[in-house]
Amino acid sequence: MKKSLLFLLLFGFHAFSQSSIQLRIVDKKAPVEFVNVLLYSASDSVKILKYATTDSAGVFKLSGLAAGKYVLKTQMMGFVSTKIPVSLLESQALHLDDISLQTDSKMLAAVEVLSQKELVQKTTQGFIVKAKDNLTQAGGSATDLLKSIPTVVVDAEGSITVRGKGPLILINGRTSGISSTDLIPASSVESVEIINNPSAQYDADSEGGIINITLKKAAKSGTNVSASVGGGFGAKGRGSAAFSLNRSVGKWNVGLSYDMRFSERTRKANTTRTSFDQSLNYLLLQNRNDNRTESTQNVKFNVDYAASSHDQFNFEILSNIEGQDNDEVLGSQFSTQLGAFNSRNIRESIELEKGLAVEFAGTYKHLFSDKKEKLIINANTSIGRDNQDTDINTKSLTESGTSYGSTFLQRTYSYAKPQTTNVKVDYAKPIFSSATLETGYKGIYRANNIDFQNQTFIGSSYVKTPAVSNIFDFKEQIHAVYVQIKSEPSASFKYDIGLRAEKVMNEGTSISNSSISFQRVYFNLFPTANFVYFVNKVDFLKFSYSRRINRPGLGELNPMIDITDSLNQHGGNPYLKPELVNAFELGYNKEGEGWSLSSSAFYRLSNNIIRSYIDLKPNGVAITTPQNFGNATTYGVEEILDWFPTKFWSVNTSLSLFDQKIDGNVVSTDVANEVVSWYGKMIHNFTLSKQSKLQIIGAYNAPTAMAQGTRMAVYNVDLGFQTKILKGKGGIGIVISDVFNMQSSGWDLSAANFALNRKMKVDTRAVFVTFAYSFANIFKESLLDNLFSNN
Repeated sequence: MKKSLLFLLLFGFHAFSQSSIQLRIVDKKAPVEFVNVLLYSASDSVKILKYATTDSAGVFKLSGLAAGKYVLKTQMMGFVSTKIPVSLLESQALHLDDISLQTDSKMLAAVEVLSQKELVQKTTQGFIVKAKDNLTQAGGSATDLLKSIPTVVVDAEGSITVRGKGPLILINGRTSGISSTDLIPASSVESVEIINNPSAQYDADSEGGIINITLKKAAKSGTNVSASVGGGFGAKGRGSAAFSLNRSVGKWNVGLSYDMRFSERTRKANTTRTSFDQSLNYLLLQNRNDNRTESTQNVKFNVDYAASSHDQFNFEILSNIEGQDNDEVLGSQFSTQLGAFNSRNIRESIELEKGLAVEFAGTYKHLFSDKKEKLIINANTSIGRDNQDTDINTKSLTESGTSYGSTFLQRTYSYAKPQTTNVKVDYAKPIFSSATLETGYKGIYRANNIDFQNQTFIGSSYVKTPAVSNIFDFKEQIHAVYVQIKSEPSASFKYDIGLRAEKVMNEGTSISNSSISFQRVYFNLFPTANFVYFVNKVDFLKFSYSRRINRPGLGELNPMIDITDSLNQHGGNPYLKPELVNAFELGYNKEGEGWSLSSSAFYRLSNNIIRSYIDLKPNGVAITTPQNFGNATTYGVEEILDWFPTKFWSVNTSLSLFDQKIDGNVVSTDVANEVVSWYGKMIHNFTLSKQSKLQIIGAYNAPTAMAQGTRMAVYNVDLGFQTKILKGKGGIGIVISDVFNMQSSGWDLSAANFALNRKMKVDTRAVFVTFAYSFANIFKESLLDNLFSNN
């Protein structure tokens, strides 16, 4: 019965389909993306009959064509336009030979500033932003870069959310062992893609959608060398440097790049906590001051080999070295319910953290005679070592601040050995001229061993404290298969329907004074559907549905308790269950003269939601752990508007308005909270001359719902300036982040037995200057590319 329905579904669309044209466009054998392809009748060279844009493989397809004679015309700024005569028979699927573009050297030599282009490139699943279009994050990390991306929210602690949920981060389209955006310099990023409702081919663990970060990889012919160096200051100094070398000859492309970034940061936090059930320790006041030094270094080596027009190989090695040293001073004072002084202390923690990660990745891609039929095999493995040592000393103080008694000495260390391996196979095959069947498998293998030990100084030596020491061993396997049908039954309608099946097997063992062991196996199905109707070649309506999952990660499962702040401790929960999400979206994209608007309405229902929960113990210690609650519903609207007031000024405005409601219980306590929240971002781009550009970004994130309260509003303004020098081979960039020094964060929480307020301020205001120089034309062409509209 199911086979019959599938056959009828496909055959029904096939009956209405007609002929089609497909080919690949290349530049020196490398595929060219975003080439506009126009179809005219051979007898009418004015009226455009069909329109398409090449994908990442350089391939385009025009379907639903009648028999007859046509002319194809390619258009892309910087290349000579090509015209191709075509004759189509009835019900013919025509596959043409590859077309090689020729550079239009006269146009590039005589170019002037024409106009600004849209900051975002709209897709039916989201949008793409080129990193070079964001001028305000030079010298920062990929996390800083994401602050400039429309609809993406990054709080002061570096947590990333889209529409109120955490997205899945992909690096070069794959899950990576080096996935922390804090470790990736913004200078190494090529583009950022936002996928709001992923299809079945993507991991189901993406409740907040997907952010795919593509790293730079030069592919121009010959030898290309570029370098950059930057420096600046906030409360303290910071700097960056990058170098890349690339050689592309014939079928080979080899690249080597290095980048580094360091910064010295300060952070202040003030906490007020009232404990209603404790008369002596009724009011707690805390003041915290951090002095942190952060550094990260990345080395990337890649080899690309095009064995033929059908077979391509890629191999990459990425390595990362990071260091974070922090000197934290925390002052705490307790007062009684009557306002009298009770106790006071000062606690200093000196943390030394080092990390090393190496990843090996290989990809094989085979294109069949039908360019839409392809096989892609990808495998990558990463290994890492993370060490953290902390020395803690606590001094008791009188009300006036005089120390007394012996200093209480502690120290901790944490040694982690993470390993991750991914194997992915994707296969696509056209089954009719208007429909393609896609299927694949992905396996994820993760393991980590974390040895955490707490020691107390007793007598003349440090002695292990078994109650808060722990060795946690974790292993996980995820096996997933998917199948989906992508179809374009007509030029105005396309859809994809898919199903993904995932089986998860994980186990964890905690060796401490209260050993914990768990083993879980669960299986889930994740249906997805996306429908797009094109009103014309640029305006479209879309509807999508997907079922996703939020699997608790290692950090959430590890029962280790962090005691850096002895009165506000936090740790993981090995008993967490996965969170399941059903997401719906209805959207409309409209383009007019000098403007474009992307509008979406979304609804999300989550079960077994995972949120942080604070449990205040009778001894006055608050312990924060992730817990499963009941349900959460989120619904709202999202708008992205691109506006071009003049040819030298463009504005991108993104706005999200949504209602979050949390309803459930945890630890026998009812939890219900509902907050209407919104966030907006406005990006102004000015082309001051053909050499210089200016960018101003303003963002506001309204309070959002937490399980026991609300997160405070966050807002800031950033400014970036860039100009070319040395005949276009050099460039200078100036960035001022948080111009008015307004960015801070915090939360207001409450329960039956406590109320807590915390405010934090990092030295977000900083000035950074970058100088870049290219010893070949690649840097010049990259800058020029930002001046053109690819219409």
